[in-house]
Amino acid sequence: MKFRDKITPYFLTIIFPLILLFSFDTFGVLDVWNKKLSDVPIYLFPEHHKFSKDIVILDIDEHSLAHYANHPEVGRWPWRRSIYPSIYAFLNMAEAKFIVNDILFTEYSQDDETLALANSIFPNISHSAAFRADEFKLNQNYINLYKRFSLGKDASRQLAKFDSASFPNGKIGETAPHIHIVNVMPDKDGILRRFAPIVTLVGTMFPTLSLVAFFENQTIDFTFKNNELVLTKDGKSNNYPINKRGFIRSYYYSSNTLQNIPRYSASDVLETYSRIIDGRVEDESQLLIPLEYFKDKIVILGTTAPGTHDDVVTPLGLFPGVIVQANFVSNLIENHSLFEIPIYWGNIFSLIFLFLISYFLLISDNNFLRIMVPFGLFILIGVSSFLLYENDILLPIAPFLITLPLSFILGYAYVTYKEGFEKRKYNSVLRNLIDPSVVSLALHDIEALKQGGEWEITAFFSDVVSFSEISEELTATELAKLLNEYLSSMTDELKKNLGTLDKYIGDSIVGIFGAPIKNESHPIDACNTALAMLSKMKELNHKWSTENSYTIRAQKMQFRIGLNCGLAKVGFMGTESLASYTMMGDTVNIAARLEAAAKDYGVPILVSENIFNKCKDRFDFWKLDSIRVKGRENPLSIYSLNNHKGSSSDQELEFIQTYEDAFNEYLKMNWGKAISLFEKAFALNESENKACDLLINRCKIYYQQPPKQGWDGVFTRLGK
Repeated sequence: MKFRDKITPYFLTIIFPLILLFSFDTFGVLDVWNKKLSDVPIYLFPEHHKFSKDIVILDIDEHSLAHYANHPEVGRWPWRRSIYPSIYAFLNMAEAKFIVNDILFTEYSQDDETLALANSIFPNISHSAAFRADEFKLNQNYINLYKRFSLGKDASRQLAKFDSASFPNGKIGETAPHIHIVNVMPDKDGILRRFAPIVTLVGTMFPTLSLVAFFENQTIDFTFKNNELVLTKDGKSNNYPINKRGFIRSYYYSSNTLQNIPRYSASDVLETYSRIIDGRVEDESQLLIPLEYFKDKIVILGTTAPGTHDDVVTPLGLFPGVIVQANFVSNLIENHSLFEIPIYWGNIFSLIFLFLISYFLLISDNNFLRIMVPFGLFILIGVSSFLLYENDILLPIAPFLITLPLSFILGYAYVTYKEGFEKRKYNSVLRNLIDPSVVSLALHDIEALKQGGEWEITAFFSDVVSFSEISEELTATELAKLLNEYLSSMTDELKKNLGTLDKYIGDSIVGIFGAPIKNESHPIDACNTALAMLSKMKELNHKWSTENSYTIRAQKMQFRIGLNCGLAKVGFMGTESLASYTMMGDTVNIAARLEAAAKDYGVPILVSENIFNKCKDRFDFWKLDSIRVKGRENPLSIYSLNNHKGSSSDQELEFIQTYEDAFNEYLKMNWGKAISLFEKAFALNESENKACDLLINRCKIYYQQPPKQGWDGVFTRLGK
């Protein structure tokens, strides 16, 4: 009985998990699970490598197929081969470095002569061949291809092998400057994780697409060294870890990166080439595809059209084969490959971790350690997995996930069963964590933070103009990307100028200047931030327009800013689990109202009289109006922030002076003179000026219906 009591806990925490582990290993389950789990870092962790800039894809996409479906010289897919020389000619005209076909020309066609002629003219083309596993006889037609394109034999290595081949048909193969193999070989679960730079056909080695693209027009120089493939190009050697069959574990870039590999439609290329040949191009602006897009690039010619059935399953999901091939080429060019730690090392470390869990569960009396050690081991595995992945190493996770949770659950269940008081201790720990006295103390501390203080700050509010219309034009992914890019850029400017981010409200930014660190220059800092954001917004507009990102409306996106300074309550407000440093008070409300009022006057930055008085020596302002905002009886003089002092042009300064002269006449109820001056100001403003229009219309109304006696010139806004 005593022996059973001694052996049972160790059987549950060590022996049984190990039996299960080695059973899974014997029947291949461990390997399958480990492959699945090895995909986790690829889509869980952010990419740490950049896709090669040397690669572009010439895409026979759905648009291209539809465009030429009824064309007499092209036709439906597969296209007539007579069209491809035009593509090659354009790419060579553009000085493309190398052209790799991901399209097979293995069957006879009446247009084969045109491709053979193109092969003789352009030495930088590589054609596709496909290998199969059925019976193969080396006939006379293949002997020359073997001699020209084989890489020799290596009986010492069990490379991926095939028994049959489909080489480019007839003269296409005979005249091909290069030939590569396009086969990709997924794992047993159907997911493509690895690629083979070299495969064998009846014992003879041949290069695949990735290897030919890597060497371009140069002689393929490779050696096998232990568990590495060594490629030597331009006197520089790159080493790639390979498995026993010569496969490299591919580093997959993020889905976003793969989806945004530079891809250009084949129909646009053909149309551009046609315009050039026909002499319809007077300057480069008339080219659908500029030649420079392909200059010194490795061009992979393939198809992403759904109807071509060339999709493969990757750890990141389903992708067209040409994109996956581009990923492999980038892996070789940039030396981005993953080394897989052998699974037996995972088994060894799992055994060590089982002993640690067993010790702290069965021997240690510290309940905290009993829970935290296994938890810490999982954190260690997660952190190690991340750090190793960042260094292109994959940790075998399956052994840990099979043994550690099982060991902990069984061991802890046994301890709980044998020691009834353990449950009470565990519950006691939980009760202590939510003890009323502890909670009261925490809330007391939080309340102290909430009380904060009251001092002078500058409140900052910004909002994107017509964001609802912009959001309706974008997909959820595009909208998230646009917002992230905009908010990141604007927040950087806020922080650079000593501002504190209060919160985001959708596309709106709320900021504080002068808190939590008191700063007497907070109004100036806020004005500097507003002008810097305007400049940054112009940069983003130019960038989006140049890259043709999002929609036209999004590319021209603008925002409004409201600034006000004064006393406000500031502090850490919220709950223990969700709290932020924020501000409250009339000063804050006015800033929010000013941001909304900026829409009426068509200005990007609207500030209060308090800001004007403190910053007028540092910036150029112009007084827009005197208003009453909702929820406040006292009138506000509002100003538009124009520029830093000394940076405004003479015309801008003349506009400001003319507008203010007009506004003074408006206050004197000289409606005709005010209208004349507002119209003059409007003519001086280079952009549309809603403020002038607004005041002109108001003068016309007052001219028809004069205001009541005692009018103070203040306009009351009814909306927020």
